[in-house]
Amino acid sequence: MTDSADKLQAALNHDFADTDKDRPAEYLAACRRWFDTLSAGDKATVAIARATFDKGEEAEAEKIAAALPAAPVCPLV
Repeated sequence: MTDSADKLQAALNHDFADTDKDRPAEYLAACRRWFDTLSAGDKATVAIARATFDKGEEAEAEKIAAALPAAPVCPLV
């Protein structure tokens, strides 16, 4: 997974309610901590990346997320 893909995954997972327990709890906690440390501008970038992803534009969302600070490495891919 690329650095920008990890950033996108963190943006998508920082507030994910994992009722099926299919994501490691440590990873989700790291994503929450990562998000909590972001500036207001970076949090706006997360919102834009998520909205873009939700429209089905994953590649564009990843490009947007690339501007974010380093994120936890996603263990899922």
